[in-house]
Amino acid sequence: MSDESVITIEIRGHEKAALEAAHRISALFLSSGSCRLRCKPGEDEVQVLVHADVCRGADEGGYLDPDEAEGAGASLR
Repeated sequence: MSDESVITIEIRGHEKAALEAAHRISALFLSSGSCRLRCKPGEDEVQVLVHADVCRGADEGGYLDPDEAEGAGASLR
């Protein structure tokens, strides 16, 4: 995977919705899947980062295998 085609998508929202959005992005692009879920104490909102290769089509989507993720700029959860 070329680093030039990898983008990072920041998703903020309630946990269930944020994880569903990360899953849907992974259905469209080859991606890291949802990375570490982050939240600030006292806030209802969470943050999820997804690293996606936008040069890959929908038929090539899905989560990266651990071997493939290495060097892709993605830290898997």
